[in-house]
Amino acid sequence: MFDDIRVGFISGLSSIKRGNKKTSFFIIVVLGLIFMNLVFLPALISGMMNLFVGLVQEYQYGNIVIEPLEDNSYINNADLVLKKVRSLNEVTGASKRLEAGASLKHNQKAVGATIKGLVPRDEEDVSSYPYIVSDGEFLGELSRNEIMIGAMLVEGNFGSEIYDNLGEVRVGSLVNVTYANGVERTYKVKGIHSGTFELTDLGALVHYKELEDVLGLNGEASSIVIRIETEGEEAEVKKKIIDLGVKEEISTWQEKSESLIKQALQTMGMFDIMSRVISLIVGAALIFIIIYINTLNRKREIGILKAVGITPNSIRVSYVFISLFYVVLGILLGLIMFFTLALYLQANPLMFYETMEVSPAIEAGMLIKSVLTMAGMSIIAGFIPAWFVTRKNILEAIWGR
Repeated sequence: MFDDIRVGFISGLSSIKRGNKKTSFFIIVVLGLIFMNLVFLPALISGMMNLFVGLVQEYQYGNIVIEPLEDNSYINNADLVLKKVRSLNEVTGASKRLEAGASLKHNQKAVGATIKGLVPRDEEDVSSYPYIVSDGEFLGELSRNEIMIGAMLVEGNFGSEIYDNLGEVRVGSLVNVTYANGVERTYKVKGIHSGTFELTDLGALVHYKELEDVLGLNGEASSIVIRIETEGEEAEVKKKIIDLGVKEEISTWQEKSESLIKQALQTMGMFDIMSRVISLIVGAALIFIIIYINTLNRKREIGILKAVGITPNSIRVSYVFISLFYVVLGILLGLIMFFTLALYLQANPLMFYETMEVSPAIEAGMLIKSVLTMAGMSIIAGFIPAWFVTRKNILEAIWGR
């Protein structure tokens, strides 16, 4: 077996040296492009999924979110739950929220939206709401008659042409709000927030105390959003919260994101798989054709090699080596092109929705898996045509039949 490998290696190396250098260069470039396509699109899709999931985490759920049990509309004794949560060293911030459906009206235009009641001071440690104000100021502790409007509800902002909007609302404008329970209020616009994300920019924000009064509540919450010190320890902190006696529904952001964007992730995953399969098929077909044509042109040489005592296994090994040679160099070229483009796009991200920056995610696991997959494919694609040709008897091979 060792002799077969050694002889096959020498034979394959000799064949590569005698081969046309321009043809070899072209083959390597094509394989490099195939490998780059194999890894680049999944990396870009992964970057898009990370961005989307990150936005959901940043505004909607934090690291961990506590919500009412199914048979309750609100978390009772929310302040007591907050006190328990904040007692954990791992927790860096926690904030209670209320939500209600409402109709917003400005001049002759009206839209339906979800209004969130926030505790402004607590939100600074929990979400990015205080830091995405595009005009005006964020809510203050005394903002009982003021409201923050999402940018997509304001004419002239991105997304307003797609969704119904309130027209030319500006800081200082008055907005009439009719809540789902029939309560009507008039608010002055304190500011406009823009996160370039539908879950943030199609809603409005008021002070928690204001929404508590509108709903006739006393200390309840629709949710409690929690930030922890170390990313990746959500499951451990969730268990500690349960151990503190919190009976409400507790979810990590990963669990909530998975259920919220499951369909989007499945769709992106399908595109990812299709891209990988097509790239592998094209790569395998190219290698197969190259080796098959090469073996057909060298039938007589193969017959002579067999006649002088070179074993069929040695000949097959030589073609597998030739295949690996092209693929390994193609992979190296593809990696150089991938890292060059990926690093460039990380420094100069692609722009979606005008302000959402998307760049490829460089994941070592995905790259290693792609390298091994393409290398394995090259072994198979190089072995099959060589196996067919070496099965012929010596005379048929020598006569090229």
